[in-house]
Amino acid sequence: MTIQIIETEELKNVSGGAGVASAPLIDADRVRALLLNLAAGGAVGPCEMPTTVLYYVIEGQGCLRVGDEQAELQTGSLALAPAGAVRAISAAEPMRVLAVQVL
Repeated sequence: MTIQIIETEELKNVSGGAGVASAPLIDADRVRALLLNLAAGGAVGPCEMPTTVLYYVIEGQGCLRVGDEQAELQTGSLALAPAGAVRAISAAEPMRVLAVQVL
């Protein structure tokens, strides 16, 4: 086994179109991790994923919608979206989110 270390602070200023940028971090056998940088007003989705996804808010504030449910997120929030559920995430202020897919 090899330890993989990714310094996410170095990816803090990654930017992209439509107020959303993503940077793949880890793609291993049973897990995939992605860093999302969302500008205020930026959003991802709605989309349906065949995997369970954990969302950890590194910093910022926004909203996660999973199916018909909606939850406010803030720095330190950890949320789970089950496999097969339609989900969307939006930022009320600049937001950094670690998204971990459990494969």
